Amino acid sequence: MRRLGAIAVGGCLAIATTGCKKGPSAAGGTPSASAAASASSKPKPATPQPIDPATVAKAVNPKGAAPYSGPTGGVKGVVTVAGDSAPDMPDRLKGIKKKCAKATAYFKPLFHEGMGRSAPDVLVAVTGYDGYVPAKQPAVKLEARDCTWGQRTVGVTFGQRLDIFAKDGDGYLPRLVGVRSPAVHVAIPGGRAVKVHPTRPGRFLLIDTVKTFMRADVFVLKYATFDVTGQSGEYEIQGIPVGEVDLNAVMPETLQSAGRKVKIEAGKTAEVNLEIAFDKEKHTPKAAPPAPVSTIH
Repeated sequence: MRRLGAIAVGGCLAIATTGCKKGPSAAGGTPSASAAASASSKPKPATPQPIDPATVAKAVNPKGAAPYSGPTGGVKGVVTVAGDSAPDMPDRLKGIKKKCAKATAYFKPLFHEGMGRSAPDVLVAVTGYDGYVPAKQPAVKLEARDCTWGQRTVGVTFGQRLDIFAKDGDGYLPRLVGVRSPAVHVAIPGGRAVKVHPTRPGRFLLIDTVKTFMRADVFVLKYATFDVTGQSGEYEIQGIPVGEVDLNAVMPETLQSAGRKVKIEAGKTAEVNLEIAFDKEKHTPKAAPPAPVSTIH
């Protein structure tokens, strides 16, 4: 069992917000959600606050390289958990009202397990290749419903934004802890997305300003070759430059990880399953939400 800080491959962190490349280029009072949602029949959409492209480029592509255009391949598989089952975390359930009853089961365990002990909400990343691989889309979409964000782990490439939609009958006030916002914006059912722009690479916490039990770990990375496992623990990463690369997975709630070297071949998708061990006796619960950091050491 390895902690995130121990994932050292070739002298660099295997999963970190900084990435790891071998070549010269690297990829007052707050109103309730319901009151805020009904305060105006014509709410103003959230005002985007995009990051200066030069700041983004300095972080994700400091050498100013052209996007990689050579042969690529992919990797996919399933992440499972071994060892102890997830303990319950009753302290997380404080403040959950009756209308958010479904959130109790969602946030109660330290982490989720699926069929066959599959592990959802695990961040899986590929690093250690030559070339700059940019993000394919300008935003990552989140759908808030049942007092959850729909996933407990979110990955974005620095420069991408989060587009957060309300998909039930409630309003949501998303806030990325550590990112300054000039106003509180409400995601209204059927309305436009609240656009959240991470201001730097690092690990952040997404909460709702009113429903503070709503949590999701947000990893803002300096590269685009990553995925977050789905409900069946599955992941798939494509567009990876050919050659030997580092494949690593980390479970944010426990900071346990697993990884290996993988050979990427042109036009092919390697199948690699990973297993993350968990020992309840050795686990130290987090006393407070993670503070934003520029690098995960």
